[in-house]
Amino acid sequence: MLTLLSVIFILSGAAGLVYESIWTRYLGLFVGHSAYAQVLVLTIFLGGMSIGALTIGRRAERVRNPLLWYAIVELAVGVIGLVFHDVFLWTTHAAYDTIFPALGPGPIHSVAKWVIAGLLILPQSVLLGATFPLMTAGALRIAHSRAGRTIALLYFANSLGAAIGVLLAGFALIQWVGLPGTLLTAAMVNIVVAAAAFLVSRRTSTTSGVELALANDDARTSEAKELITPALHRLLLAVSFGTAVSSFVYEIGWIRMLSLVLGSATHSFELMLSAFIFGLAVGSFMVRRRSSGDDKALRRLAYVQLAMGALAVATLPVYAQSFDWMADFMAAFAKTPAGYVGFSVARYAICLAVMLPATICAGMTLPLITRLLMQGERGERALGQVYGVNTLGSIIGVALAALILLPLLGLKWMIVAGAAIDIALGFRLLASERLESITWRGRTRWAPALAAAALALIIGVATHFDRGVLTSGVFRYGTAHSAQKPEITYFADGRTATVSVRRIHASNGLSLATNGKPDGSLGPEWFVPPATRTPFTHDASTQVLMPLVALAHVPQACVVAVIGQGTGMSSNTLLGDDRLTRLVTIEIEPRMISASRQFYPANKRVFDDPRATFALDDARSYFAAQRERYDLILSVPSNPWVAGVSGLFTTEFYAHVRRFMAPHGIFAQWIHLSETNDGLVLSVIRALAENFPDYALYTVANKDILIVATNDAKLPAPDWSILQRPGIASDLKRILPITPEMLDALHIIDAKTFAPLARSSGANSDFYPILDLGAERSRYVKEGAMGFVGLSGDRFGLATLLESRRVAPSQATYSLLFGVPRLDAMELGARVARGDFAGATGPQLGAAERARLVRLLLASDKPPVDWHVWVDAVREAEETRAAGSTGIADTALFGEVARYLARQNPPAEVRAAVAFLHGLSGHDFNESADASIPLVTAALRGDFWLPADLLRDGAVVSLLRIGDVTNARFVLDKLGRATTYRPNDIRGQLLAAWVNKAAAPTAHAYGALSERRE
Repeated sequence: MLTLLSVIFILSGAAGLVYESIWTRYLGLFVGHSAYAQVLVLTIFLGGMSIGALTIGRRAERVRNPLLWYAIVELAVGVIGLVFHDVFLWTTHAAYDTIFPALGPGPIHSVAKWVIAGLLILPQSVLLGATFPLMTAGALRIAHSRAGRTIALLYFANSLGAAIGVLLAGFALIQWVGLPGTLLTAAMVNIVVAAAAFLVSRRTSTTSGVELALANDDARTSEAKELITPALHRLLLAVSFGTAVSSFVYEIGWIRMLSLVLGSATHSFELMLSAFIFGLAVGSFMVRRRSSGDDKALRRLAYVQLAMGALAVATLPVYAQSFDWMADFMAAFAKTPAGYVGFSVARYAICLAVMLPATICAGMTLPLITRLLMQGERGERALGQVYGVNTLGSIIGVALAALILLPLLGLKWMIVAGAAIDIALGFRLLASERLESITWRGRTRWAPALAAAALALIIGVATHFDRGVLTSGVFRYGTAHSAQKPEITYFADGRTATVSVRRIHASNGLSLATNGKPDGSLGPEWFVPPATRTPFTHDASTQVLMPLVALAHVPQACVVAVIGQGTGMSSNTLLGDDRLTRLVTIEIEPRMISASRQFYPANKRVFDDPRATFALDDARSYFAAQRERYDLILSVPSNPWVAGVSGLFTTEFYAHVRRFMAPHGIFAQWIHLSETNDGLVLSVIRALAENFPDYALYTVANKDILIVATNDAKLPAPDWSILQRPGIASDLKRILPITPEMLDALHIIDAKTFAPLARSSGANSDFYPILDLGAERSRYVKEGAMGFVGLSGDRFGLATLLESRRVAPSQATYSLLFGVPRLDAMELGARVARGDFAGATGPQLGAAERARLVRLLLASDKPPVDWHVWVDAVREAEETRAAGSTGIADTALFGEVARYLARQNPPAEVRAAVAFLHGLSGHDFNESADASIPLVTAALRGDFWLPADLLRDGAVVSLLRIGDVTNARFVLDKLGRATTYRPNDIRGQLLAAWVNKAAAPTAHAYGALSERRE
C-alpha cells in the first residue's frame, strides 16, 4: 500500500510543479519579466503552501481519514486547474480595462498588480500545502511501524515527481498542447490522483489520533518523548525555518549564476529548477533508513546542516569551472536538433554538479526534523508544523535573496551568507544541552562546526569570479576565455539579470550585455564629435535606422514610447527630432539604465533632454495604467529566446498595445534574423497581422528587420525628409550620406504581398508560445531566417517580383551597411558603371572583372566553350550591372547579348534563358512566362539552364501574373523537388500561399500550355 501511495504522491508532485511552471509563464505575462514572475510565484506558491500545511497540521490528529481529505483536496486543485485559464483571462482583462486605469501610475498600481497576481494562484497553493500533511498522516496510519522511513519516502516521491513535472511541462506539454492544455493535463492528473487516493482511503483505518499511528513504533519510547522538550521543539522548528531560508537563497543565487553559463532562456530555468528539486529528492531517499527517532538523530541533523553550508560554498569553485565545461560541451555536440538534445542533457549535468551536493543535504533535513518532532507530545500535528514553517522560511529566503542579499552582496557573497545560516544552525544544534547530555564530548563536538565554518570562509575568500568569464556568453560563443583580457567598464547583478558593459578591443567601442548576451554595441565614432564619415559599424545601424524608419512613417509624431532601453541610442535618435514633445523609455531592469550611461555622450539626450523620461515597469501594465495615446511606439526588446521576452512578440500583446496608439499612429517591432528561423519569424508576423490592417518589413542591418504597422487601412509612405531635421542630421554627420534610394532599398515586403501566408494559423501567442519554445533550439543549431533576406535581397527577389516594384539603378559607390545584399548590389553596380574601384573589396573586383570579360566575349564572334557556362556568366554580369535596380531591364547589355546570339547558333534553351532574364528584369511577365516553357521542360529532364530556385520562383510568379494558375501550381510542385531552400524557407511558403490563394484547378496540362503558346 505504501508503494501505491508513493506513486500517487509522485504524480501529485509532478502536477504541482507543472502548475508552478505554468503559473510562472502566466504571471510573467501580467507582471512582466519572467524573473519577477519566478519570485512572485515562488513567494505566493510557498506562502499558500505554508498556510495550508499549518492549517491542516493543527487538525491532523482529529482527522479520522486523512487520505479521504487528501483526495478531496486533490480534486479541488484539479477543478481549479480546469478553470484557471478562463479566470486568468477575465481577471487580467478587468485589470487592464478597469482597475489599472482607475488607479493610474504609481506605487498603488504596482501593489494592485502584484496583489491580483498573488490572488490568482493563492487558493491552489493553500490546497497544495495541505496535501503533504494529509498524505503523510494517512500513510503513517498504514505503515505506523516505520514512521521515519515512510516520511522520508513520501518526501522523496513528492520531490521526484516535482523534478519530473518541471521538465515534462517545459520540454513537452507546452509544445504539444500550449499553456491551457498543460494546465488541463495537470488538472486531470489531480483528478486521477484524487480517485486513486479515495479508493485507498476506503481500505484504511478511520481511527483518529497519533497513538494508533505510532503504537508499534519502537522509537517512540518514554525516554524519546521526554527528549523533545518545548525548548528543543522550538529549536527544531527554527532549524526547519532557517534551512528553508538558506536553501532558497542558494536556489535564487544558483539560478542567477547558472544563467551566465547556460543562458537565460526559459528551458535553462526549467533545467535548473528540476536539478534543485531532484537533489532534495535524492537527499530524502538517502536518509530514509536513518530518520528514526534514536539518540543519534540530532547529531545527524547537526552534521547535515554543517555539511550543507560547507558544500554550498564549495559550489563556487565548481561554478567557476562550469564555464569551461560549457565550452567543451558546445564543442562536443553537433549543431543539430539531435545535438541540442545531448546539449540539454549536458546542461542538466552542469546544474546537478553545482546544486546536487548541497541540495542532497537540504533534502535530508525535513525528514529528520519531522520524525524527531513527531516523537513529542504533538504527534501528527508536527507534520503540518514542520512543513508550514519550512515553506514560510522559503518565502523569507526568496525575498531576502532577491531584494536584499543579491543587490547588497552580489552573487558570490550571497551564497556565502546562505551557508552562514546553515552553519550557524549546526552550531546551535551542537550547543543544545540535550545533545551534549546524550553522547557528545565537549572537547570534540565543535570540531565539525569549526571545520565547516573555516572551509566556507576560505573558499569564499579564495574563489575569484573573473568578470570577463562571467560575461563571456559561453553558451552562445563556445568559449569562456578570450585571447585578450576584456576591459569590463560596468558590472552589476540587477533584479532580473546581470548587466555588463565591456570595451571592444578591436575597435575601442563598447558592448552592452545581459547575462552575457550582447544587447547592443557602438563604435568609437559615436563618442567623439563628428569627423570622417564612415558606414555604420557594430550595431549602430539597427539602433539608428529603426527609429528613423519608424519615424518616417509618422513624421508628425509628438508623443513616443520606446520599449527597451538597451544602449539608449534608439531613444536618443528619436529625440533628435525637435517636433517630439515627450518620449518615455519603458525598461524593466533598473541596472540596464545605469549600464547605458557608459554610452554617454552618444545617448546624451535620453538622460539630459527634459522631454525624456524613464518608466521602470512592464510594457503591458504601463500602457494600461497611463492610458496615454502615442503617435509612435517602438518595441526593441532583447532577443526572443531570453526568458520572458517572447511575450512582447505575441498576438495578445499587439492587441493590447494598439489600443494606446493615437489616430494614424505607428507601431514598430524589431526582430532579429540570426539565431532563429523563418518559421519563428513568421509566427511573429502572423501575430502582428492579426491585429494591424497594414504593415511593411524593412531591413535595418544585415540580420535585423523592422516591422512597421498602422491601425489605419493603409500604411503611409515614408517621408525620408525627416533625416534633414537638425538634431537627426547632426547625428548622421558621422555616417556616409544616406539617400532616399538607399532607404527605399531597405524595404522587404508589404502586408498585401505577405497576406496569403500571414493570414494562416500559427501566430505566436501568450498561451501557445511558438517563439519561446523554438527560439533557444534555433539559436543553438545556428539557424538563420535568411529566407527573409532573400525576399528582396536577391537579384530577382520573390517580394520584388510579386509587388512589381520598380527601382532605378543606384549612383552611390558606397554602401551604408555591410552584408545587406541590395545595398551591396547598389554599390557594386554603381562602381562598375562609373569605373570607380577605389577601396573596392576583392569580391567586388572579381565580379566587375567577370562582367567585363562577358562584354568582351559578347563583342567577339567566338562561340562559348559551353552554353550552360555562358548563360550563367551572362546572368551574373546582368546582376552585377543591375546596381540594385528592380523592374528595369539593362537594355545595353541585353542588346549586346541579342546581337551575339544572332551571330551564333545557340540551343533554343539559351534564347529562352536570356528572354526569361530579360522578362524578369523588366517585369515583362508575358515574356518570362513564355520563356519558362522550354526551360521548365528541360529542367524536368534534369537539364537546368538557370538556378532551380530562380527558375521556379520566376516561372511561378510569371504564370500567376498572366493568370495561368494551373501551370503555376504544376511548376511549383515539380521544381519544388530541386529547390535549395530549407524546408521552412519563407520564400517557398509564400510562393505556395500565392498559388493556393489563386484557387487553381486540380488538373494541369503543361504540354497544352506549350501548344497554346506556340
